[in-house]
Amino acid sequence: MNSDYKISKLEAIFLILIVMINKIILNVPKSIIRLTGTGSLVNIIFVGALALILVILIVKLFKNFPNEDIIDVSEYIGGKILKTIVGIGYIILFGIVICTVIIRFTELLKVVYFENSPYIYITGFFLIAIGFANKFGFKSIIKTNFIILPFIFASIVFILFGISNYISPSSLYPILGNNIKNTFVDGISNIFAFSGIAYLFFTSPLLKNKKDLKSIGITFIILSTLFLFIVVGALLLVFPFITHSEELLSVYILVRLVEFGEFIQRADALFIYLWIISAFSYLSIALMFILNIFKKLTHATEHTELSFSLCSIILGITLLLKDSNLLSFIEDVIYKYYLIIFVFGISTIIMLLANIKKKFFKKSPAPNNQVKT
Repeated sequence: MNSDYKISKLEAIFLILIVMINKIILNVPKSIIRLTGTGSLVNIIFVGALALILVILIVKLFKNFPNEDIIDVSEYIGGKILKTIVGIGYIILFGIVICTVIIRFTELLKVVYFENSPYIYITGFFLIAIGFANKFGFKSIIKTNFIILPFIFASIVFILFGISNYISPSSLYPILGNNIKNTFVDGISNIFAFSGIAYLFFTSPLLKNKKDLKSIGITFIILSTLFLFIVVGALLLVFPFITHSEELLSVYILVRLVEFGEFIQRADALFIYLWIISAFSYLSIALMFILNIFKKLTHATEHTELSFSLCSIILGITLLLKDSNLLSFIEDVIYKYYLIIFVFGISTIIMLLANIKKKFFKKSPAPNNQVKT
């Protein structure tokens, strides 16, 4: 990154987990439930196991490239051409993340608090904040995220306790969903829920101890599977109709139910405040990775100076994508399958080829030297 600061194992876990937490707050439970219905809980365990296998493979492939990320490895395999293609691919991926998250949070804020506020004001507020965050640098973003994430976890746990009176176990049946094919074959695409794996391709060079990558990846998958299982389960238990719902703002519809006597009612205001801070952290990290990739592609020295220019471009894109039908198509189709093919597929293949190439050159005999006579 743009700093010599190296992160600890816990900071790295938090960095990747913030991705999952924001996805849970917004749209991932919606996509999973729409596809696999009441079979979603079984499906989450299934795709979580697949994601764990994938992470173990990725970690093993990075053992030969401990100080490099996927952009560096791409250059090793295919030179500047492949490096540029892969770099642009990840810029597009992280760009989609920033645009969709900003739009979703903007929609939430407009519905709940700022119904009459111009869309551009709320969106601009997010972009200015993440622009300044990247001006402060890598270390400040990581440290801020490290402080924020425990509060976000606590808020979700608090919600789950608050809705306990509304649970109806019969809502989980049939537990395998519509049929086995839907849960275990069609439902494989739900592996996109573990989109934090994309950040694992950039984590190794950032670590103080490169050997921590394996435990970081495994911990991320286990915690992500657990929280996704709990949140999706809560949605199914509390809202039996949810498998047929077209509009679902995931955790927010749960938080509206939270009441603790006469003292805590309409607790959604506090939670939304925490989630906005969480979104700032997540978006700052995504922008940070885009800027770092741009630096690698262009060899720019002061790439953080471009943060506001990039934010201006993102603002224009978000204004074009704010149509709800178009946004749903981007999230449920374009982003979902782009992530699976490009990150889980192509990036892993690049790592495999890089390891094969390295192994081949290690085994290749050195050129014969002339024998002295």
